[in-house]
Amino acid sequence: MFDSIRDKIQTVQEGIAASFRGLNVNDAPRRAARNNSNVNYNAGADVLNKYQTNWSEMHQLAEENSKKAEGIDHTIKSLHESFEKQWVTIGHLCSSIVTIPQLLNGVQELMEQIGTLQVLFADVETSLLKLEDMIETQELQEKQLDHRFQLAMFKEKKLSEIEQVKEELARNHAEKVRQYELRRQRMLKERQEAFGKVFEEDMQQYKMSGKIPSKTTELYD
Repeated sequence: MFDSIRDKIQTVQEGIAASFRGLNVNDAPRRAARNNSNVNYNAGADVLNKYQTNWSEMHQLAEENSKKAEGIDHTIKSLHESFEKQWVTIGHLCSSIVTIPQLLNGVQELMEQIGTLQVLFADVETSLLKLEDMIETQELQEKQLDHRFQLAMFKEKKLSEIEQVKEELARNHAEKVRQYELRRQRMLKERQEAFGKVFEEDMQQYKMSGKIPSKTTELYD
């Protein structure tokens, strides 16, 4: 936009300069034809000086305006870029704002799911506690069964040991009884032999003396 304004100003400047050049060329014959007339030639010089001064001022102002226009153009470009960035940001913001209801619905659904999960967690926790109680009960029952089994095994072992002791005692008793019977029979046999020998001696003495010895009576007593 400012480039077109600058081009128009430059065109106007060139047109004014061409007019001044045409004025100087066309006025030369007239001054030659009017050498003898009563004309103030300085008036044209003043007008030309005025136009040249104005032209110089306009040219300087045009240069300043051109520089200012360039600065403004640069500022406008910066503002345009900034506005473009802001517009893009606003577009993203609008897109995000449009998705807010969906996000709210999603958050609501998540909250409902979290509530459902909390209920499920509570149920699972209760079930886990029951399961722990059942496991403890099962372990206690298994320990009781194990203790009963060990007690039964111990009882059976002790009964077996008692039976072995009984058998051993029975064998020992039988052996002692047998030994006792053997000793008794041996003693009886020895006594019978002793009695028989004494009886024979007494009989021999009785036959000889006709009396029973007193030691025989003491022996039988």
